[in-house]
Order: sequence, then structure tokens, then C-alpha cells
Amino acid sequence: MKIYVACSLTCVPEDLFMQYSEHIKNIATVLAQESNTVVKYALKHSDPNLASYSKAERPSLCYEWDRRMVEEADLVVAEASFPSTGMGIELQIANDNNTPILLIYSDFWRNREAEKFYRTDDETRHQLQIGSGIVSIMVQGLPMVKQELLYVNPATIEIELKDALTTMYRQANE
Repeated sequence: MKIYVACSLTCVPEDLFMQYSEHIKNIATVLAQESNTVVKYALKHSDPNLASYSKAERPSLCYEWDRRMVEEADLVVAEASFPSTGMGIELQIANDNNTPILLIYSDFWRNREAEKFYRTDDETRHQLQIGSGIVSIMVQGLPMVKQELLYVNPATIEIELKDALTTMYRQANE
């Protein structure tokens, strides 16, 4: 099985970036423990290589390499605790390819959005539909999101991730 770990990188607060990047590496390690599983993710398989190219070449190479990893995946595990335009594109690619998505996220990183309200042209008041307050409701609505995992503590992600994968595999074989 080939798994791609999608994650936010650009919008992670600076004081959490090292911890978050280690967390992504840990998720990939947990996923790779399954036999016959190849796990890829940007922090290892694309981003480090971009620095050796000109700034003009980097955007197209990043898109090409990350897109290829998504397209080759049998499963996308999306760590969506932070907003990310790039991950949104990756998830749409996975969805268009009928690749199952496991959406995982946490508010451990102090990032839950508060309720928001707005008024329309007719002056009626509405509540913005923000889903969990962490992940965009549009992402949650992708048809290929087969399971969501809201975890409380990154230290427990190994057990929760394995349980979620077991459930997804069982559902796929029913």
C-alpha cells in the first residue's frame, strides 16, 4: 500500500513548527509500520529537494512532485490541524482520483476558531459554517473523506491512527 501524508506547513505558527514537523514524521513512521506500506510526505520527499532549484522553478516542481505523490497513493492521511491551500489542492486531487482520505486533526495546537457571524445584504444575521472550528467544512464534505479523527494529544496518535485505519480497512472490505 502507498500512503501520502498531507499536511499544512506554511501556516503553522513559528513556535510550533519544529514540534509539528516532528509530529508529521511520527505519523509517517506509525503508518510505515504496516507491512508492505510505503509512506511519502513533503517534508521528506519533495521540500528538501526544492532548495537546489531556482526560485522560479520551485513552484512548478513542488506542484508536480506533490501531485505525483498524491496520484500514486492508495490512501491519503491528511493532518489538517492548520489551514493550507496546498493541502486543499492535494485533497481535491485525491478526491478526483477516488483515493480514500483519512482526515486527522487536533486543537492541541491552540487553533480552534471561535464562532463567527455575518450579515447578508438583506441584513439577516447568519453564523458562518466552520465545521469543527479547525477544518473547513468544505474539506469535511469531500466525498472521499472516509473517516475523521479528532485527536486530543499527539502522544496518543499512534493508537488512534491504527484504530482509524483498522476501521477504514474493515469498511472498505464490507
